[in-house]
Amino acid sequence: MEKNRLEAFSDGVLAIIITIMILELSQPAGGKPEDLFALRPVLLSYLLSFVFLAIYWVNHHLIFNLIDRVNVRILWCNIAWLFVLSFIPFATAWVGSYSREWAPLSFYFGDMLAAAILFHLMYYFITQATGKKFKMGIRNIVSLVVYLLTTLLGGFSPIAAYIAAAAVCCWWIVPERHKDI
Repeated sequence: MEKNRLEAFSDGVLAIIITIMILELSQPAGGKPEDLFALRPVLLSYLLSFVFLAIYWVNHHLIFNLIDRVNVRILWCNIAWLFVLSFIPFATAWVGSYSREWAPLSFYFGDMLAAAILFHLMYYFITQATGKKFKMGIRNIVSLVVYLLTTLLGGFSPIAAYIAAAAVCCWWIVPERHKDI
């Protein structure tokens, strides 16, 4: 089947996810700078989530340039990936409100881990469909390990977990180069 419908659907879902995230933000309790400063955990989790989603949007576009058609495995993997991403607004709001609590941190970073795993699986299916070789580079492996560690150990050091996840996001702002793109 043609890839255009999948890309349009994915773009729409990602746009809705980002819209829900911004709608979840509440205004400061007052008009003073300290009132805005009090919202820093919420604003920082929103920023990290927004960048996370933006990076995936860019990389999704790039890997789908490798193919002209999608098969059922790619289609369902993309739907599973979007399902996982659809939890980002919920996870962002929860971790923004309880930024040092184990459960919100584990859920937030676990969602990032699940999205990364599914994205790598989708890329694998795309390379299989094109007859190209799937390659997990060091950046891919390190990203998965960091998300796993932040999921499991983020409750011990929330600040370190946020910094590690933000570092992975910064690392992916410049996407991998694909010879065919």
